[in-house]
Amino acid sequence: MNKWIYLLCVAFSSQCFAKLNVVTENFPPAQYLDHNNKLTGHVYERVRKALDSSSLDYSITVHSWSTAYNAALRDPQTCIFSISRSELREDKLVWIAQLSDLNTYFYALNSKTISLDNLEQAKKFRIAVLKDNYSHQYLVSQGFEEGKNLLLIDSFDNIFNIVSSRKNSIDLVVLPEQRVEYEHSKRAVKENLKAVLKIQVTQPALYFACHKQIDKASIKELTRVFSEAS
Repeated sequence: MNKWIYLLCVAFSSQCFAKLNVVTENFPPAQYLDHNNKLTGHVYERVRKALDSSSLDYSITVHSWSTAYNAALRDPQTCIFSISRSELREDKLVWIAQLSDLNTYFYALNSKTISLDNLEQAKKFRIAVLKDNYSHQYLVSQGFEEGKNLLLIDSFDNIFNIVSSRKNSIDLVVLPEQRVEYEHSKRAVKENLKAVLKIQVTQPALYFACHKQIDKASIKELTRVFSEAS
């Protein structure tokens, strides 16, 4: 925050904003750390441009999904992207702006002859899914069980590592189509994976969202800049 903004805050305290802590995960191609460990991606660029055009003092840090999600639930003045706006999460956060859409599939390892016609058939297999992700929460609501047919993984990177190095420990993985396409462009992951069933539910869009107790001035400013950036 520069000198002039600081002086304005002193003169007009109602217009001051507490520092905003923004958390995210490594989720290519939406947002990810490049080879220089610099955050990039089309969703990140949209978020950065919106925040840069605001009067907010902010920082963005990258964590595992579970750590980022729980920080947004726990810490006031904390926001998160990109997060699916599901019914289970609707009352837990303040939803600021839609960022992108998402399609999610069950992928079978090519080394295994698995085909699925419906969700119920998937319950007899060992499935790797991102912990606290929308897909994890949705599958639990449909009768899948953690430790029985769901193996909870803390990052998409680790799911891909399991696909390449621990194939015998799982049968299926649940992944966004966009992430699989990105990984395939880097290391041909579709040689090991085959989409066998789309999660047949209207999948919520990805959003920028904030802790329920974020101050009203910040909500108003965030809503304004994302609306102008859309």
